Amino acid sequence: MVDEESARGRYAQLSLFSRVLTSVTAAVVAVLVVVHVGAVFLHLAPSNVVSERYDEAIDDYIRPEFVQNWKLFAPEPLYVNRAIHARAEISAGDGIRTTEWIDVTATDIAATRGHLLPSHTRNQLRKGWRTYTASHDDNDQPRNLTGRLIEQYLKRVVLMRLSHEFEGAAIERVQLRSSTTRVPEPEWSTKRVSDVPSYQELPWWPVSDEDFPAGSVR
Repeated sequence: MVDEESARGRYAQLSLFSRVLTSVTAAVVAVLVVVHVGAVFLHLAPSNVVSERYDEAIDDYIRPEFVQNWKLFAPEPLYVNRAIHARAEISAGDGIRTTEWIDVTATDIAATRGHLLPSHTRNQLRKGWRTYTASHDDNDQPRNLTGRLIEQYLKRVVLMRLSHEFEGAAIERVQLRSSTTRVPEPEWSTKRVSDVPSYQELPWWPVSDEDFPAGSVR
């Protein structure tokens, strides 16, 4: 009670401008908190009238900084490590050649490791690959428009990573693959898993000038 009265006394001693500024700031913060909590709730809650009507606005606000993921509490947590590799067919003065596979995921991880506020760019490949596998059949044929669009998306993401690797050469085609390795079992477990990676290769994709960001050099 004493602390409350003391706080009121200090507030009353403020100038009119300071009181107005304090009240407005508190109101804005309160509104932002309500909006944020409400958006996260609607993003996680089962589909309803409100979330369906404002789905696009909610999704734009949540992604990518505030995406919620329940896999930590899933009955079966992730048990594999997956990396995306890429190679290119490049043309230069000595003709056309195919490069070695480049671990693009490792490059992304190295660029964010040790940063206090790391970039979310490494999620581009991870989420892009997940969308690709969900929108293509076993013959790598797109099932819908999302499948066709995600091919363009993945290709452009990889080209942004590779464009600085081959100076003086033009990238004619690009190919992606995933490398999947089982997470080792803990020491106390009697179960043993193979540490040999398995690969899933995608078809070669042709590259054109339109596949590069505006203002960049192919």
